[in-house]
Amino acid sequence: MKDSSAGVPFSIPYEIAVVRPLRQTTLRERENALKAAYYNTELVPQEMIYVDLKTDSGVSSLSMAQLSKLIGVGPLESGMEMAPEGNRAFVSLSEKFQKIFGFPCVVPVAQGRAAERIWAKLHVKEDAVVAGNMLFPSTRFHIESNGGKVVDVIAEAAHDLYSAQLFKGDVDLKKLAAVFEEHGAQVGCVYVELCVNSCGGHPVSLGNLKEIKAIAGAHKVPLFLDACRILENSYLIKQREPGYQNHSLQEIVNETCALADGCTMSALKDFLVPVGGIIAMRDEANYQKASVQNFLNGSQPPSVAMEAMGVALQEIFASDSYVTSRVEQVNYLWRRLKDGIPILTPPGGHGVFIDVRSFLPHVPAENHPAEALAAFIYHISGIRLAKGPPLAPSQTARGVELLRLAVPARRYVQGHMDDVAEAVQYAYSRRDEIKGLKKVEKPGRSRFEPALFAAL
Repeated sequence: MKDSSAGVPFSIPYEIAVVRPLRQTTLRERENALKAAYYNTELVPQEMIYVDLKTDSGVSSLSMAQLSKLIGVGPLESGMEMAPEGNRAFVSLSEKFQKIFGFPCVVPVAQGRAAERIWAKLHVKEDAVVAGNMLFPSTRFHIESNGGKVVDVIAEAAHDLYSAQLFKGDVDLKKLAAVFEEHGAQVGCVYVELCVNSCGGHPVSLGNLKEIKAIAGAHKVPLFLDACRILENSYLIKQREPGYQNHSLQEIVNETCALADGCTMSALKDFLVPVGGIIAMRDEANYQKASVQNFLNGSQPPSVAMEAMGVALQEIFASDSYVTSRVEQVNYLWRRLKDGIPILTPPGGHGVFIDVRSFLPHVPAENHPAEALAAFIYHISGIRLAKGPPLAPSQTARGVELLRLAVPARRYVQGHMDDVAEAVQYAYSRRDEIKGLKKVEKPGRSRFEPALFAAL
């Protein structure tokens, strides 16, 4: 073979070392399971699920090195207490995170919601305005619980489900400027979510982030990132944004973080761990406040969780191959469905989103079409889908109804994706059989509990 030949490219950058058998249920068993779960697929027991696309958060497959850390193969170590710098796992994780992401101050927490809660206490004052791009529901909750107000400044392309716009997570710069003009000193910060979940996992471009930073900087207002999907966002920048095709993911991550004053991050997505999160910042005073609040909240992660996060960072950034295989598996499923199935376009970084109103135009909103479609697909295939997080107010006002196929990282192979595609296509061919569901009310149940339904 000539030296100039590239050879045959690799596709999957890992091998499967441990497997868990999947139960092959019958149609009757799934029918009974649905009835017992009141037709809410989220309540179906895990042992009755074949492929689970309810979420990609905290359910991705661990590497052997991560697993060895989580089962405690190594010296026992006390928690971080009030002196986290004395904890070996904390120091190791901080050094790796600082090197990769560039933020000098790192506060590990138990999960992303804890990071958001502490961040909001530090940065959101009573009556403060936060400009954001269709922020995650828990982020919005923590801002509002601290007396702040979220103003959505995402570009209108985010609401066009089928346009070919490549960066639907981008902020509308005119809307952002208008927020500063209207609210002035009330604007406390700009908060940008990368690979915006609510609108289909769509990325934010670096060009847009630079413009956001310039506007925020001119008003002396900090820019923060929800960076839990920064790897997927960086991969899509590399693929789609002119001038970045020859950049490594590490270089794109560095450039992204250099524009921000800090970030919050759930480690359950890109770090491939079942527990953990990060608050990163440049301000030493806020770092000290966040560390104390983390201690008082009891949200400090155990040493083994920090070690597992550190291992993930080391493995993920060893090359671009893992992130490539992760996003391309999502793209594969999207390509299998794009001809004939109404799905959001272009593909996002972590899942495929079905436009339920176009899929089931005959089922009115009051008959819960998304839940009905999920129940039908589970019945015929054992595959679990779910609506994902609540929609943004602007989506609800437009009557948007989405069903999310969230693909956990390293968990399923191509055959599983083919099975998912065939199940969705079968459901579409029989969509006239789906009549919808009616809500069942039970005395004493909290409104926060999962909804119960009955078939129409």
